[in-house]
Amino acid sequence: MPDTYDQAGDLTGYWTAVRAGDSRAYAHIHSQLHPVLYRYAFAMLGDDALAEDVVQELFVRIWFKKDTIGELRNVRAFFFTSLRRSALNQLRGLRSLQILTPGEPDIEFSPEDILIGEEEQSALRVRMSQYLNQLPKRQKEVIFLRFYEELPYSEVAVIMKVNYQSVINLAHKAITQLRAMMGKTPLWWLFLYVFQYFF
Repeated sequence: MPDTYDQAGDLTGYWTAVRAGDSRAYAHIHSQLHPVLYRYAFAMLGDDALAEDVVQELFVRIWFKKDTIGELRNVRAFFFTSLRRSALNQLRGLRSLQILTPGEPDIEFSPEDILIGEEEQSALRVRMSQYLNQLPKRQKEVIFLRFYEELPYSEVAVIMKVNYQSVINLAHKAITQLRAMMGKTPLWWLFLYVFQYFF
């Protein structure tokens, strides 16, 4: 969840130290961002080892390119954007080998991702994950970044390389579709129980 990393501005000082070669500062950035970057990579790639490899390669690549990257206004958004690019490249490679079919990354929600608290409500958990998985891919990605990771809309826009209004529109459409699918189940229930944790 979002408490595993500092607020975006708090990492700027660490990045400044990293640019000066401070490996301890980079270790701090790694410890703060690794959990959320891994979750995002796993959501896109659907494979534990592959997700971990992509994240670790990202950290190694950024360390060696730190001199050319320069100053960052938002360290967290930079890492998320770089990870998304790496994961998409990984998906393209798998598709060229015909291991995966063409298309955008498709985040899948499982019943285990949804904490309700009562074992007897497992059927409801399954139904909620099915609702989420019926959303279009881009809407699912916005839901994941905005509500699971609690990133601001402005950062989601940067990560997904779309404008701010597009993110707002995608989120609105997703919520509208979820409301229609959920019927009598109140929408606040979804946000209270489904989006309170991930993994």
